[in-house]
Amino acid sequence: MDIEAFFAHEGVDVSSRVGIEDLTDADRASVREFLPAARSVIVFGREVPAPVYRMPEREKTREMLRIAASLDETAGRLAGCLDAEHIPARVIPLYFPVRVVDEKVQGIVRLKQIAAAAGLGDIGKNTLLLHRRFGPRLLLAGVVTGEPASGTVAAAAPVCTGCGACIRACPAGALGPDGVDAFRCRNVRAWVPPPVVPAAKWLLRRQMLLRSAAPLAPLVARAATIRCSRCVTGCPVFLGAAEKGCDI
Repeated sequence: MDIEAFFAHEGVDVSSRVGIEDLTDADRASVREFLPAARSVIVFGREVPAPVYRMPEREKTREMLRIAASLDETAGRLAGCLDAEHIPARVIPLYFPVRVVDEKVQGIVRLKQIAAAAGLGDIGKNTLLLHRRFGPRLLLAGVVTGEPASGTVAAAAPVCTGCGACIRACPAGALGPDGVDAFRCRNVRAWVPPPVVPAAKWLLRRQMLLRSAAPLAPLVARAATIRCSRCVTGCPVFLGAAEKGCDI
């Protein structure tokens, strides 16, 4: 299939494909565990427009969930097209299941790291993918496929300068030199208060339970509220590397 034409029709802002041989050992292993026949990952994203971050919390959350849902629908259609051509394909879930590695919560397949390997940007100190045009304002989706990638991926020029502005902007101290402590983030803490964190970590290590709960994830997401985005808006490349700085 013509993937570029497909994404143009779907209104996708950025896309790339990376062969699993170009992933880190850990990401290659997780992708193969997710789809044993995996040979490449197609990753793509849509911009969250800067004005969305100025919206009231509920409106901002609703708009981001709308963009995320549209990406998930695009991923489903892409996987369906590939399956129709007898190419194994599986959509990377947006929410659950997740896993805990070295006390850090991460996706069952690390989409941001794979997007960076695919040349879409680099990982900033805020642990988000930083794209040269869209900065940290991309929402991502992906499909693991049994089709090999053609050619090699050109490395993206670094966008993160390591300035630490995002770390200083975080009101909860969730960001640090070692990454993010998700359970200190205001968006997570509203759902998982400190006394419940040990139980939550125990649950996240039970993959069978998480897989059974995965169908409920979109319902939980719709009930949530994005209370804080300062690790995004506080980044000097919020508007993109070509337009550093923002007044928000």
